[in-house]
Amino acid sequence: MALNVFLLNENRYLEPSSVEAFFGGGSGGAPFWVDMTGPDEAALKEFLSPLRLHPLILETSLDPSAGTRIAPYEQALLIKLPTQPRWDRIDQSFLTIICLPHAVLTIHDAAVPVLTEMAKEFSTAVRFHTQSTSAVIYQILDRLIDEDMAYALEARREIDSLEEAIDREEELDIDKALTLKQRLARLSITFEEQHHCVTTLQAIESEFLDFKDFREYYRDSLANLEYAIRSVNRQQAHLSELRQHYMVTLQDRTNKRLRLLTIISAIFMPLTLIAGIYGMNFRHMPELEWRCGYPAVLAVMLAIAAGLLWIFHRRGWFR
Repeated sequence: MALNVFLLNENRYLEPSSVEAFFGGGSGGAPFWVDMTGPDEAALKEFLSPLRLHPLILETSLDPSAGTRIAPYEQALLIKLPTQPRWDRIDQSFLTIICLPHAVLTIHDAAVPVLTEMAKEFSTAVRFHTQSTSAVIYQILDRLIDEDMAYALEARREIDSLEEAIDREEELDIDKALTLKQRLARLSITFEEQHHCVTTLQAIESEFLDFKDFREYYRDSLANLEYAIRSVNRQQAHLSELRQHYMVTLQDRTNKRLRLLTIISAIFMPLTLIAGIYGMNFRHMPELEWRCGYPAVLAVMLAIAAGLLWIFHRRGWFR
């Protein structure tokens, strides 16, 4: 288990701290942020046992099948929401956030790059709005939503490149299109569950968590998240249209090839008939004794072929 402990100091910056300081309570009331990556059941139970949390919090944190959840308890708030580790992956992981009066605990199985970047930025360059756990929670959710926006734009670029390839009459990579469809579906589910979580969080009233100062910020974040949801839904519809357009184009190519084969067959059918007649080798066939019979038959065959080509051209079969 990878464990990182930060203290939100009076200057509203994050500074590295320790587990002993977190449990010792010697921070003067300053909030902590504890980030845990890949904890097993035993290690998580051992770490959380001194906090005397509600049993359901531990159960939900350890249950990988538990979906999105936000539940207030006596002195804790549990938030569990899906995250997308990377754009090019279709699997989904969950981030568990346990909010205490003077601490925020984030628990996740795999590394969440946005949390690592957030810890670096708020250690030196960026300050929190207030010295509170509410500020830490808001920044975590806001960074996740910013990442959602980036994924939505990446989806748009991928589909635009796919459309350009189709316009250049290149062969469509079906496997790539199906993978892209799966990614969009996963993004749509993730964004909608995050939207539900943030919307519910705004309506929660807690004695130790005050979100009133962040209502406007949450509204902006929700607006961005709603834009990401609409964008992904549009890209899903666009991808379906591209696939349908490609199938129509493919069918048109097949029809053109079949038309060419039909023309060739129609031209050679009378020629094959003539060749078949004079290949029967009956004894009484006067044309076989004629000196000009061979060139005459060839001329007739060429005339028939040319005439059929002219007729097909006049009727637009070559267009």
